Amino acid sequence: MDILRFGVLGAARIAPGALIKPARNIDEIQVIRIAARDRDRAEAFANEYDIPNVSGSYDDLLASTDIDVIYNPLPMSLHAEWTIAALRAGKHVLCEKPLAANAREAVEMVQVAADEGRILGEAFHYRYHPYFQRVLDEVRNGQIGTVTHIDANFAVTVRQPDLRWDYATAGGSTMDLGCYPVSWVRQVMGEEPFVRSARAVVGPPNIDAELEADLVFPSGATARVFSSMESAERKINMTITGTEGSIVADNPLAPQNGNLLTITTAGGVTSESINTGVSYEYMLRAFVEHVNHGGPYPTRGADSIANMAIIDAMYDAAGLPRRGLG
Repeated sequence: MDILRFGVLGAARIAPGALIKPARNIDEIQVIRIAARDRDRAEAFANEYDIPNVSGSYDDLLASTDIDVIYNPLPMSLHAEWTIAALRAGKHVLCEKPLAANAREAVEMVQVAADEGRILGEAFHYRYHPYFQRVLDEVRNGQIGTVTHIDANFAVTVRQPDLRWDYATAGGSTMDLGCYPVSWVRQVMGEEPFVRSARAVVGPPNIDAELEADLVFPSGATARVFSSMESAERKINMTITGTEGSIVADNPLAPQNGNLLTITTAGGVTSESINTGVSYEYMLRAFVEHVNHGGPYPTRGADSIANMAIIDAMYDAAGLPRRGLG
């Protein structure tokens, strides 16, 4: 058994649910070190989650010889800087989504990983849950015919103040939320769209409180992707319409928190929940298998760059600046 020893960059809110707790069920992962800008905060975090070692700084963490993988849940504006530093320090990296502030940064990060012979994975956990694989299987087997349109939404309330409302930290609804619907529709179609149009509701300067974009795929299929940080109604779903039916995926993001999959064809309507574990654990298992044995890990490399390129194009079409440019 090849054990991967993880270090955590920052005492982020997402880290316990996305890494520390699911890793306890995976023998090949040990989370053994953390660093934060405030050492007292790192110490408190380590004590709460039984992390045995605390580094005095991010640089000290990257220099640690007892670490194989860096988990990067820092603000999106810091993803490129510290991921590149970790890769150059000889560490594999699992970076939270979206991978970078923009596609240019993503290209550099992926290139550095290749140059250093290290693995850089993007933490799109949804993609590894059997729920989403079932969606892909139903599309691929022609259950609903040829896909003609996809409608994908991620709308919740994100209260201010929050880093996601700040352009300086690469915030915006498309970055934190909309990156998922963009990824969902790309994974379903298996091809890259272009952005036909986009419309944003602007909150603080340059921040998309909401953004809706119309996409067109080379096959002729279309998609509408929508994200909102000020929605009174929680809406996390995707409807895939085909020539012979439709698939409604309710909560493809984190199926462990409740889900429903409804398939409509000429033969009738079927609805079921797929309750088979935690998406983050599936992702971590896939990442370990990829690092140790070359198993599939779809959300990395060219896929990460392509997702960021669509996000850039959505901001362009909505008349907002790309993230990370000032």
